[in-house]
Amino acid sequence: MTPDRAREYAYLTLPPDGQLRSCVGLVLAGMAARARVGVGGLDEAVELLEDFHTGDGPTRFRFALADDAVVAEVEEPAGNGGVERRWRTVVELVS
Repeated sequence: MTPDRAREYAYLTLPPDGQLRSCVGLVLAGMAARARVGVGGLDEAVELLEDFHTGDGPTRFRFALADDAVVAEVEEPAGNGGVERRWRTVVELVS
């Protein structure tokens, strides 16, 4: 995998509105098509990402193409009272 500092990311911030959850699937499908990654498991990957969408506030996702793969991450608290944030890899689609 390419180190984080060398990757280019596409960011998606979804407001808490549940009707916008499907946007994460559109971005993931577009990234998979761009990377020419097979769509096997795409539905499950989209469901998993949608489950991270919260109604409490905006949910931030980021996507990267890396070594014939699409990596999808979600931003979450770093565990220190929510002050710092970190990116957690949730999905990795490999060709």
